[in-house]
Amino acid sequence: MERASAASTQEVQIASKTSDLIERLQTWCEDVQKRLPGLLEVGLLRLDGDAAGKIAAAPDTMPVERVGYREAVARARASNVAVLLPLDRPEDSIAEVIAMPVRGPGLDTPVFLLVGVGEMPASRIQLIIAQLEVSLGWVLHYLTIDSMAQTTRQMEIHEQAFLLCAEMLDTETPIEARQTLASLVGKYLQCDRVALVHQGVLGLKIQSISGETRFDRKSRINDLTRQAAHEAQLRRAPVRWNRDKPDKTSIIGRLAEMHGDACALAVPLTNAKGKIDEVIVLHWASEEAVPDLKAWSVLWTLARPILEQKDIAARGAIVRSLHATKQGLKRLFGPRAFKMKLLVSALIITALVLTFGRVENTLRADVVIDDPDLRVISAPVDGFLDEVFVIPGDAVTIDQPLLKLEDSEIRLRIAELDAQIARHTARAAVARANRDRAEAAVADAERAEAEARRALALRELDQTVIVSRTAGIILEGDLRQRVGARVTFGEELLRIAPRQGIELQLSVRNRDGDLLEKGLLGRVRLDSAPQTALNVIVTRIKPGAETIDGELKFVAFGELQSNTANIENGIQGSARLDLGQAPVYQVWVKPIVETIYMFLWRWMP
Repeated sequence: MERASAASTQEVQIASKTSDLIERLQTWCEDVQKRLPGLLEVGLLRLDGDAAGKIAAAPDTMPVERVGYREAVARARASNVAVLLPLDRPEDSIAEVIAMPVRGPGLDTPVFLLVGVGEMPASRIQLIIAQLEVSLGWVLHYLTIDSMAQTTRQMEIHEQAFLLCAEMLDTETPIEARQTLASLVGKYLQCDRVALVHQGVLGLKIQSISGETRFDRKSRINDLTRQAAHEAQLRRAPVRWNRDKPDKTSIIGRLAEMHGDACALAVPLTNAKGKIDEVIVLHWASEEAVPDLKAWSVLWTLARPILEQKDIAARGAIVRSLHATKQGLKRLFGPRAFKMKLLVSALIITALVLTFGRVENTLRADVVIDDPDLRVISAPVDGFLDEVFVIPGDAVTIDQPLLKLEDSEIRLRIAELDAQIARHTARAAVARANRDRAEAAVADAERAEAEARRALALRELDQTVIVSRTAGIILEGDLRQRVGARVTFGEELLRIAPRQGIELQLSVRNRDGDLLEKGLLGRVRLDSAPQTALNVIVTRIKPGAETIDGELKFVAFGELQSNTANIENGIQGSARLDLGQAPVYQVWVKPIVETIYMFLWRWMP
């Protein structure tokens, strides 16, 4: 009550200051008219938009609506300088009109000095304009004092509004906050009744009331209060009713008449999103008690967000979750939030693709060429290299000569053995002719031994020409520079790749070992020819895992079904074994989730 009484006292003081200002300005107009001969009418106008209000005038009956006055003020307002406008014909002895803007800091609305001058010389007119410009300093002084008083009053009102908001924030429950708002608004604004109407799920409901009504009219007044609040909610603007200017069609007017008020006002309270779900209805029994409602606009701006935060803070976890879900659905299906709609649509499409989309599922494997059919050509006998028929890269066929060793020594040995055989044959014949059976037996035995050595020599002669036992390509063994050099028995001379049934070693990660099956088909890309895809089939699986490059892997072997000349033993590459169709999440998401789960599981207590 002390703050309310103080506010009332300050309003009375300001009202008295305002009336005193008008009296001073009226006195100034009269003094100017008396001191400057030829000035028939002097007035001060305050412009508010297109309308003009008279502050003071001498004489009091000065018609500011005169056509010449309006035209002069319009020109002065447009140019913001003093204007002298001669009239086409004198009106009430006024031949010329002087309109001068009052310029100065702190003037919220433009003020103009309007002077009606009679017939006089131009030099005198210029002197009068100069004197008026000097005298306007007093007008600016008075107006500045008035503007400072109004600013002070508005600051005091804002301070009261902020204190009221602080009182609302100090409350513990939303009901206390609303009751505090209704009570303090009624106290600060000197209202006889304040009703706060809230838009709930079931419609408008009165949340708090400050003031009293008679019991027999209470139900009807509350109904009209809700209807007046609904009217302000629909208009999205304050609805006011005054007894001196009654509006027969306004619901708030019917409410004020039933309650016996001189003025009633319904103010919609807007939240931060521009939604109006609360309206405050104010009643005054006396017109003089109604304050400057424009100065209290800061309260109407802050009240609803504070009440909304109180409502949110009082909700439970489940209610907050439901409210957040509701707000999210409103934004999702509302006219705005394009980015949110785009993001949700992308997530839905991604979820559908991951759930119902199917792609090719493959098993990745590291590949090493390990050809068991690789043929190694070794020296069959000791000797010297005589001729070379092939070099690495040549394609060879079965029984094609590859190399030739010198055979002169072998041929001499064969000739010598032939002579020994002939000698032993002749010797056996002579022994039989002499009937010497023992000598014939010894000669036959020696001949048999010589024939055996001759057969061995013939075999060695055949081995001097080394031929290919398979069709393929020479991989290693450029022996052209070794022609004439000695080779020993068993020395490796050439390597031939038969290009049939090339076997690959396929190694997969430990986690994918159960996916390896015999008969899986796939594609291989070797590091030596990554642009070419080769077909492979898994032929056998090695039981158990083995360590490869420090990592435990399962090993299988596959047969390369494509023929190519760019394959050498030891070439590495990558393979993709076909596992058939699978959902997208199983191919892309499940391995990632399993990896993360296993990583976290290791660190779980």
